[in-house]
Amino acid sequence: MTNENLANFYAAISAAILTVLSFGSFAASTDTNATGFSVAVLPFAADEEQYGELGRDLQSLLTAHLSSDAKIILVERAELDTALSETELGISGTVDPETAAKIGYITGAQILVTGRAFSVQKELVAVAKIIGTETSRVYGETATMPLRGSAVEMSIGLAEKITNTINTRGDTLIATHVPKADVVTGLRPLVDGKTLPSVSVSISEVSLNQEVPDPAAETEIAFILQQLGFRLIDPEASNELADVEISGEAFSEFGLRKGNLVSTKARIEIKAVDRSAGEVLLVDRETAVAVDLSPEIAGKNALAKGASQLAVRLVRRIVEGS
Repeated sequence: MTNENLANFYAAISAAILTVLSFGSFAASTDTNATGFSVAVLPFAADEEQYGELGRDLQSLLTAHLSSDAKIILVERAELDTALSETELGISGTVDPETAAKIGYITGAQILVTGRAFSVQKELVAVAKIIGTETSRVYGETATMPLRGSAVEMSIGLAEKITNTINTRGDTLIATHVPKADVVTGLRPLVDGKTLPSVSVSISEVSLNQEVPDPAAETEIAFILQQLGFRLIDPEASNELADVEISGEAFSEFGLRKGNLVSTKARIEIKAVDRSAGEVLLVDRETAVAVDLSPEIAGKNALAKGASQLAVRLVRRIVEGS
């Protein structure tokens, strides 16, 4: 890219940001997520030295463009930079699933957008990766322009494709909360015909910095175990000791807000102990993000989502170890 082209590109950025304020929705939303998606746009890597600032410019332009979609809740640039700095995460344009999960949990983002920009013969190519932080699912989109073309127009075209992918394939990018009945149905063949141990479940919970009397994670796991035929022992109401004691802690906290939509993130940690053998059957943890109209409901949904995923692994381990 010549100096003249670079000058034209940077001059167009300011105009593009203003233009985005009136930029309409790119595509009709498909109701894959009735509430919304929390998204973080990372800087793009630029292979050639002369494209120095192009990676961050693409981040700014895509962030502005994607903000026009009512179902996309974007992580603020300052918040994202702080989170990356705090975890000492470098931005190389190549984000692996472990890094994506870490960024997603810190920022409350369910989906990451990142990628690379590079030249091929007489064209500039931008390749975007759309990554589900909970599922590790990845989709790719590309946009090109002549070296003397408009990078702003290229970013708009790329944003159209990214928005369409999020709206039409969002259900595969985020970990949906499987209904309890479906979890129970899926686990039923594993326990049928087996003698199951008695269990107790005690998972303390802090939601939005407040202790709650009705912990969602504990309720979710206890319900699934009871429906599968495990005998539940209440450690506070009974002197009987359960064969398997399940303990842990859970918390949820506010993530992002866009209009009436709120993103909340949660983490659940559990330990299951075979009391008679003194053996730790399972130590596990799960993080989840949920979007809803209130932080309280979003927090409960995130905790329930993470707990149901833990319950599947917990039941398998108890049955195998019993």
